[in-house]
Formats: sequence, structure tokens, C-alpha cells
Amino acid sequence: MLDLSRIRAISLDLDDTLWPVLPTLKAAEAAQHAFLLDHAPATAALLQDAAEAQRIRQSVRDDFVHLSHDMTHFRQQFIRRALQQSGGDEALVEAVFAQFFAARNRVTWFAEVEDALAWLSSRYPLVAVSNGNAQLDLVGLSPWFVASTSAREVGVAKPDRRIFAAASARAGIDLPAFLHVGDDAELDVQGALACGMQAAWVQRQELDHHQRSEAGQALRWPLSSPPPQALVRNLTELCGLLGRPAP
Repeated sequence: MLDLSRIRAISLDLDDTLWPVLPTLKAAEAAQHAFLLDHAPATAALLQDAAEAQRIRQSVRDDFVHLSHDMTHFRQQFIRRALQQSGGDEALVEAVFAQFFAARNRVTWFAEVEDALAWLSSRYPLVAVSNGNAQLDLVGLSPWFVASTSAREVGVAKPDRRIFAAASARAGIDLPAFLHVGDDAELDVQGALACGMQAAWVQRQELDHHQRSEAGQALRWPLSSPPPQALVRNLTELCGLLGRPAP
């Protein structure tokens, strides 16, 4: 159960917590492909081969293990390697990435997100904590947040304590006074609990990879570790636990 008296700030994951990430990434891949068709058709053809694209992805992961937390670096190197292997012009890397990145930041928030963030931000400082490379100002959510931190900026990814500590420092509030909200049981919840934060696990019923439960049935914590203080299906449920009256 949440200890409301402890909460002085809230940190939130982004992908699959505030918007569905899979359709966003598919759209970003499509934008990348369209640009390559016009400017490097051989590269576009190469990446249409799923096995070849996976081989390139894995080669980038293998060669840059020390930068596995940096999704921007990964995408840029993936594009570079695809251009190299198809005889394309490496000078196109930045332009191709710009197409991908612009689409990656065109997201569709879950239905209740704007209303919930408005209510939450009127009561607590909100800080974004993400392993991805979406940017609050580009996705349109920056008005509700006082700060953000990402794996790329900090140099480590969740569940590493240092990314949560960076969020704490940017808000000027100690970690034990934070409630962290996210959809990943290990990266978000276990990472936050290990830092002495409280945590809320969000399992949206519209996402196939989230835990499904019938109406009225409680969500089940899937790990052997202690569960978080809250298990919710969306931010509306979270707001209710934090004291927002039912409509």
C-alpha cells in the first residue's frame, strides 16, 4: 500500500507508460525507409530483408556493448552500417536519423494521460525517467514536467540506481520521497524499490505484452521479489490511489 505521507515527487517512465511505443517505432521505421528509398534505394532494399536487418542490428550491439544504453547512438550506427554494406553514402546518416527521430517523437498518448498529468503535476513535481530517446518537448508533454533524465544523458539505463539518482538531483528531492511509475517489472519497479523509492506498476489492458485481467480482478505481481506499493491499469487508477475523487 502506498504511504502517501512520503510522496513529495513522482517520476514516470515514458514508453508504454504514457503512450504505446510499438506503433511509434513502426512509424519511425517507415519514415526512415521512405527517406532511404529516395536517397539510398540499395540501403532501403537491404533493410527490407528482415534477416539482414537483424544481422546488422546484432553486429552493432556486439561492437558497442559499452553503449547499449544509448538508443540514439545505436540507431545512428545501425544506419551507418547499413549504408556501408549497401554502398550508400555515409554522409546521409544524420539526415536519415533525423527522419527516424522526428517520427519517433510523434506519439499518441493514452486517453487519460493529459488529464492525469495535469492533476498529478498540480500536486507533485513530475520527472521523466526513460531508457528511450523520446524528448518531452517534442512529444508535447513538457508543460507537466519539471525535469527529465534519460539513459543517454546519464550513461546508464534503468534499473541502475544512477539514473534514478539523476532524477532525484534534478528535482532537488531525495529518492525515498519519490513514487516511480512504470510498466516494466524489473527495470522500473525493481530498480525503483532498490533505491528506496515507492513504485507503481502500470499494466495497460490494451497492450498485448502487459498482464491481462478481467474487470474486478486484481493484477498479479509476476516476480518472486516483493511487489510494489501499487499495481494499476492506467494513470486514472493511480490518481485515485493518490486521493483524486472519482468522477
